Parts: sequence; structure tokens; C-alpha cells
Amino acid sequence: MKFNRIAALIALGYLLSSCSLIPEYFRPAAPVPASYTAQTANETADDSPPLTWQSYFEDADLQQLIAVGLANNRDLKIAVLRMDEAKSNYGIQKANRLPTIQGTLGYDRSRTVFSANQAFEAELYRVGVGISDYEVDVFGRVKSLSQAALSQYLAVAENRQAVQATLISELARQYVNWLALNAQRKLTEQTLDDRKQMLQRTQRRFDAGLDQVLDVKAAQIQVEQVQAQLAQWQRQLATTQNALYLLLGEPSHHTPLPVKPLEALKLADLPPGLPSSLLTRRADIRAAEHQLKAANANIGAARAAFYPRLQFTTNVGLVNAEFSKLFSDTGSNYWSFSPQLVIPIFNYGRNKANLNLAQTRERIEVANYEKAIQTAFKEVMDSLSTRTVIAEEAAARARLQALETSRLQLVKRKLDQGLVTYLELLDAQRSVLDAQSQALLIQQQALQNQVGLFKALGGS
Repeated sequence: MKFNRIAALIALGYLLSSCSLIPEYFRPAAPVPASYTAQTANETADDSPPLTWQSYFEDADLQQLIAVGLANNRDLKIAVLRMDEAKSNYGIQKANRLPTIQGTLGYDRSRTVFSANQAFEAELYRVGVGISDYEVDVFGRVKSLSQAALSQYLAVAENRQAVQATLISELARQYVNWLALNAQRKLTEQTLDDRKQMLQRTQRRFDAGLDQVLDVKAAQIQVEQVQAQLAQWQRQLATTQNALYLLLGEPSHHTPLPVKPLEALKLADLPPGLPSSLLTRRADIRAAEHQLKAANANIGAARAAFYPRLQFTTNVGLVNAEFSKLFSDTGSNYWSFSPQLVIPIFNYGRNKANLNLAQTRERIEVANYEKAIQTAFKEVMDSLSTRTVIAEEAAARARLQALETSRLQLVKRKLDQGLVTYLELLDAQRSVLDAQSQALLIQQQALQNQVGLFKALGGS
């Protein structure tokens, strides 16, 4: 009957633990405009499905590289392990809400002296189960810490998603660089062959007395300049290749890096939606909100520290003077129940300081959450505004390239007729090379902007 009374008291204590001093959570208002600048009506549609890398990066070669990176990248592996770490911490905090039942096996030997001629010796063997220093969470202190640990685990899980989105975007960006640099190298190699042929032609004309030594020197300078440019592209290609293999994380470096024209790399087009969709799309914003919820829960734990804490220790078991008879019918039963009420009286302002600390950290997390939203808004705005400007510049660069090519053909014909000098031909050739190179560069920037939009809109 007494044991049943103890069990009833434990159950009552657990029911009392439903009390909570955590402040009611309200999501802060997003400190950004309701829509992006210069958005069209169809771009504000917010019913699009979640943005996945498989649907956005449609190129098969790029998809293969992303798959390898997701399987081997070390930053992503660390993020996964951090998530396991946070999950274990939450498991520890959650377990603290329930009593820990432990088995005990003990031996006691004592000698009591009553007088000079009287003494009593005794030995006892004990076996039992019990609960040690269990806190009845009357004011929700342990529950608040458990909720904070859960929110922190969810924040770390969202950070893993953010790391994955960053990895995918960086892989795509570096692959765009890889294709662009290969295109620049190919263009420079073709130009170098043309310059060498022109040098040979100029040398023959000089030997025949038709050209001057200045023309030969100018042709030689052109060859050396193009060779220097080619070496620069090769150097950049090597560093880009190293960056790609680092992102891929594959130790053997056997993953092929396909080369194709930039025009062959197609990315999906998508409406940016409304800024409010970023609150659910962006993993970093979701992580910031979970951190805010954790800080809010910690305020509840700090408030509970001002109130008494109820703890108890209880044991039930068997006792006997002989170990062999411990579990026999001659063994005796024993039980103990020791409740304890710990009341804070004077701790030099520690509890108040802890509450102020928790409230300050909560305000810091509010600022971090708002900053995450503003940063995301800026990144989307940058991509949208750059997209329009790049399209205009690309069209202008295409027209300029066509004009420079037409001018070069005209200069070549006039040179054959002796109407222009060789230096005018060199100037026209330089202009064509520069126009072609700039056209490739703006193409590269357009693709990188699309990659940046994927990350800015919360792709994963």
C-alpha cells in the first residue's frame, strides 16, 4: 500500500510538470517590402512547387557533378554530423523530463559500541530499484530546456539544407566558369593560329621587300600577346579544376569534367514569387527562426529558476543478513521516499542576471532573424536587377561583335588593295578578339546570375 502511495505521488508530480513559463511566441514581421521592385504580375505568383536542383539544373552533366558532390563533399558531411550531434543533445534534454530508474546492489557492515563490554556488529545485503534526485518539473524548467534543445536541433537541420544549397550553387557556378574558360581558351588558340599565320605572311612580304621591319615587329608582338593571354586562361582553368574537385570531394579526382559550349548549358526559368515565400523557402531563414524559438524557450527556463524546485529520491527492495537468503522468503522488504524542496533565497542576483541574459539573447536572435530575411531579399533583388541589365548588355555585345567582324573583313580587303596599313589590320583583329571575349564573359555572367537566383530563392 505504501509503495502504491509513492507511485501515485510520482504520477502526480509528472502531471504538475505541464506548467510552462515560456513566453508566447510571435513571428516577427518581415522587415522588407511586400514585393520585389519592377516585378511583373505573373512573377508574383506564389503557388510554385518547391525549387529542387533536379528541376532547375536540367543539364545531365551538371546533374552528375552535383550528385557526386552531394555524396562526397566534406562540408556537407560535417553539417550532417552536426545535425546528429544536435539530435543527441535533444535526446539528453528530453530524457531529463522523466525519472531515471536504477538498480542497486549493496553490502553494509557496521559495529556499534554501547559500552566497554557491549558491542553490536551487523552486516546486511541489499538489492533494489530506485529513483535518484528526480526533479518534478512543476514550473517547466526542464521542459523549457527540452524545447530549446529541440529548436536548436531543427535549426541545425535547416543549416544542413543551407549548406547543401550553397554546395549545389557553388558547384554550378564553378562549372559555368569551367565552360567559359574552356571557351576563352579555344577562342585564344584559334586567334593564336591566325596570328602565327599572319606573322609568317608578314615575314614573307618583308623578305620580298613589300613590308617594313615595323610590320614584322608588330606581328611578333601580336603573337606574344595572344600567347600570354592563352597562358592566363590555362592558369585559371587549372585553379577552377582544383576548386571543382574540392567541391566534389572525390579523393581520386577521376570524375570527368565535360566541356561543351556555354549555349548548351540550359537552366530553368522561374518566377521569383513574393518576398513572403522566402520565409518558408530559404533554409537559412527557417534556421534563424528556430534559433529564435530556442532563445524564447530559454527565457522560460530562466523564469522557472525563481521558483522552488521539488526533487525526490526513492528506493524499494530486499534486505537480508545473508546473501544466499536475499531472494528467499526470509528476506525483508524495505522502501524509502525522500522528497526535497529547494527554495532560492539569496544568490547575489544570479537568477535575475540569467533572465536578463536569456532576454538579451532572444532580442539578438530577433535581429539575426530579421537580418536573414533582409539578406535574402537583397540577394533576390540583386539577381533580378542584374538579369535585366545583363540581357541588355548581351544584346549590345552581340551587335558589337557583328560590327567588329564586319569591320575586320573590310580592313582585310582594303589591305590587299593597299588602301590601309598593316597596323589598322592589327587594330581590327584586336577589336574582334576583345568583342568575342566580352561576349563569352557576358554569357558567363548571365548563367552565374541564374545560378545565384537558385540559391537566393531557397533552392535545395
